[in-house]
Amino acid sequence: MTLPNFLIIGAAKSGTTSLYEYLKAHPQVYTSPIKEPKFFGLEGEKIIFQRPDDAKENHTIITDIKTYQSLFQGVSNEIAIGEASPWYLYLQKAPIQIYKYVPQVKIIALLHNPIDRAYSNFLHQCRFGAEPVTDFALALREEKIRMQSNWRPF
Repeated sequence: MTLPNFLIIGAAKSGTTSLYEYLKAHPQVYTSPIKEPKFFGLEGEKIIFQRPDDAKENHTIITDIKTYQSLFQGVSNEIAIGEASPWYLYLQKAPIQIYKYVPQVKIIALLHNPIDRAYSNFLHQCRFGAEPVTDFALALREEKIRMQSNWRPF
C-alpha cells in the first residue's frame, strides 16, 4: 500500500497549484492524478456542501481510504510521492487523520498575506460564478451565515 510521503497544504490562492504542477513535472516525483482529494479531515464524512457551485465539488472529495490509496497505484520508482490539498490547513480532523495514516509525512505549507489572499479568493470565486455577491465587504459580512449554511470552506 503506497501512500504519500509529502503533502502540500496552504491557504487558498497561495500557490499550491503552481507548486503541485512544478513537482509533477519532475521525473522523481509522483503526484496524485487528482490535485485536491481532500481525504484527510473528511474521511468517513457524508459531504453535502451548499454553496452555489458545490454540487460538482461534492462529487470530487474522497472520503474512504481505498479510493485514496488508488490515487497512488501508479507509483513506480519515484522518490517523492505526494498530493496537494490546501484544505488540510483548515480541517480540524486533518492532523489526526494525517498522523493515523502517514505519521512520517513531510508537510509543505504555503501561506499568503491574509488580506491579499481573501481578496484574491473573492475575485476567483466571482470569476467562476461561485460568489453571488459582487461587493467584497458585503461578501465578508455574509461569511458567518455561509458557514452556518454549510457552504464549503473557500
